[in-house]
Amino acid sequence: MTDSPLIYLICGNGGVGKTTVSAALGLKFAQQNKKAIVLTIDPAKRLADSLGIKGLSDEPQKISFSKTKKNQGELWAMMLDTKRTFDRLIEKYAPSAEAKQRIINNKLYQHMSQMLAGTQEYMAMERLYEIYKQNTFDVIIVDTPPMQNAVDFLAAPQKMMNMINNSMLHLLLKPTLSIGKSGFKLFERGSRQILKVFDRITGFAFLQDLSEMAIAFKDLLSGFETRATQVNQLLKREGTSFVIVCTTNQNSINEVDSFYKQLKENKYDLSGIIANRVYHANQHKLEINPEAEKQLNNLYSKQETEILINNYKKYIPLIKRDKKQIKILNEIIGSDMTQTIPLYLTDVHDLKTLGVIAQEIDL
Repeated sequence: MTDSPLIYLICGNGGVGKTTVSAALGLKFAQQNKKAIVLTIDPAKRLADSLGIKGLSDEPQKISFSKTKKNQGELWAMMLDTKRTFDRLIEKYAPSAEAKQRIINNKLYQHMSQMLAGTQEYMAMERLYEIYKQNTFDVIIVDTPPMQNAVDFLAAPQKMMNMINNSMLHLLLKPTLSIGKSGFKLFERGSRQILKVFDRITGFAFLQDLSEMAIAFKDLLSGFETRATQVNQLLKREGTSFVIVCTTNQNSINEVDSFYKQLKENKYDLSGIIANRVYHANQHKLEINPEAEKQLNNLYSKQETEILINNYKKYIPLIKRDKKQIKILNEIIGSDMTQTIPLYLTDVHDLKTLGVIAQEIDL
């Protein structure tokens, strides 16, 4: 164990292989005698598929892989459960067991903890912080949402606080709420009458639940603010860095350019870019020499040899294109930090195939 875990946040567009790269990086560190965990917030179970297992839960699950006597590393994985993480946050900051139970049983809270905009991103950051503070892993790898949502993901702690401070919820939670002989004075008389009609129509005690949640949440605000600050500090500490996964598609490269500028502007550290599914020039010679053609003729019929050669010729422009695109990626970040993973014909559904991907990564 290290004194302070390394944290890698893996970012990228949807469909570029970000989850596979996250899993491969976790395996890579485990093979290097580290205790690594991969956290995903993707409910589509792609991480479980990449690891060759049926499913994951909110609790860390140990993944078995081939080891040697010299290598006793560990690979763990988990999938975010937004509701459970929110519940733990309530348990931590609720002033009493009674207050905690009152919030968790509240119907409005049950809805808000799963449906409120930004809740998933905020709770992903909260879960990351929990795992970090446990200090039981050497490396924590976070498979983030698609890159178009990644900025929201990074800003989740602050956005959650803004939502509380600037929305209707703030009006309910602020300390100036008064409780008098007539009860909780949240609304003017006319508003209360409207809500009572709403309650009768829907069968949902909205006014009562709103009042109860407001009372209970009032004591939690300072705790939420403190945690938002701590998470922001965690993202910018030494030892936390970002890895951008992309393909050589021009749209993907444009997204990298935009996201990198935002990382730089907000002073986040970048470990590197990983270009996935690349046609490698070092895998294929760009010319077909006579000796190679002769060997093909010895193995196959003339017609089959022609088909193979023509097929190969179609790949040459793709190889040249990808080489050019990698150069553009390096120019974006101003260094040769772009790593490449070759295009493989098979999907990753087990640790053996994942190990092949892991060999291509070097952070």
